Amino acid sequence: MLENIVAWLGDELAFAGSSLLDTSKRVSVWYLASALLFAGALLTIRYGRQGWLRLQPYLSWRVWFHRSARTDYALWLVNRLLLALLIPKALTQAVWISWLYFYWQEHGFRDLQLGWSTSVVMVLFTLCYFLIDDFSRFFVHWCMHKSPWLWVFHQVHHSAKVLTPFTVFRTHPVEGLLFFLRSMVSQSFVISVFLVAFPNQVSLWQIYGVLVTTFLFNVFGANLRHSGVALSYGPRIEKWLISPAQHQIHHSVARHHYDRNFGVVLAIWDRLFGSWHAGHDDQAIRFGTQQAIDDMGMIGQWSQPFKDIQRLLRDRIKHRQMWLKQFSQKNAPHD
Repeated sequence: MLENIVAWLGDELAFAGSSLLDTSKRVSVWYLASALLFAGALLTIRYGRQGWLRLQPYLSWRVWFHRSARTDYALWLVNRLLLALLIPKALTQAVWISWLYFYWQEHGFRDLQLGWSTSVVMVLFTLCYFLIDDFSRFFVHWCMHKSPWLWVFHQVHHSAKVLTPFTVFRTHPVEGLLFFLRSMVSQSFVISVFLVAFPNQVSLWQIYGVLVTTFLFNVFGANLRHSGVALSYGPRIEKWLISPAQHQIHHSVARHHYDRNFGVVLAIWDRLFGSWHAGHDDQAIRFGTQQAIDDMGMIGQWSQPFKDIQRLLRDRIKHRQMWLKQFSQKNAPHD
């Protein structure tokens, strides 16, 4: 039994370490390097020799070994092990796709027989897959800020006092489960619909085995979003694409930055929901929530949200009791 546990633990840790070389993973060293080159080139064009000096937060050991950053690494590894236990191996995307595939057929949805070429279907499928996936990530993220019951878990991500590319993994396991389900539902929906509508023609447009939009997103600076390098795309492009500077505003402690820039890739969702905010290269931002959780280690990051849930429940019960008391007094019979 113990040998099996040790073997499983070793496999999971090895798999986590392999992410650093896997081009399908955002923290691959190739994407970490490409973000540096992309930012360096763009900032050099804008500011000459001073441009590379703006990359200091991305390279500083004081940032990468900051206590907050060390908590990022711990949560990355331990959450990975925990979610491997919590998420059943049978709960795969293939199961959901198969169920939806037969569901659509049973309800009369069939091959559209439009006669489109496979290349056209591939482009359309990739576009729909990207748009629905990107919007679902935006919407779940928006909900996690608007609902106090979800925010208590999402605050773990915002508690980072310094940002590194590994801050993307600074999440509570409950949030990890929610985003796993989001991915499962949104992607399975799109894939199953296209499998029924265009049988034997469905494939994603990929580069090196990675969805083309994900590949481009990672190559052109995705890892700068969680960093201290303020890089704006300019006011015109930022109306369509979320820049690193815009996502850093999302992590800001400043009140006028609260609930801004929820988007991952596209900025159009934020514009539709009224949460869009432009960034710029010279912005100076402090990160965190300014709450006690900012200085907690991994155990505190896990436990504090549940304490906050208890507080919300007590407040809800207290409010309910007060309402019932007022209602009873108001409707009591008068002599």
